[in-house]
Amino acid sequence: DDSFVITELHVHPAYQNRGVGRALITTITDSADEPRSILSAIDIDSPARGLYHSLGYQDLARRVLFPSAPKPYAVMGAPLPLRRR
Repeated sequence: DDSFVITELHVHPAYQNRGVGRALITTITDSADEPRSILSAIDIDSPARGLYHSLGYQDLARRVLFPSAPKPYAVMGAPLPLRRR
């Protein structure tokens, strides 16, 4: 309840590591009225999870299994507005 949920956010590999993902997620969440944001990511150390941690997201649950996903996910949450560099 009372969370802005990001369900899908993908950056084409040719544009990764250029700040595109950071710009997308901060732009999307900056207009949210909710006090927090939640999202899920594949539960491995990855650039995406590193980005989310740098924005203030913390793990709320790990090794979450979704029926349609073959790999476990981590559910992450952050207060809004997201942390800036």
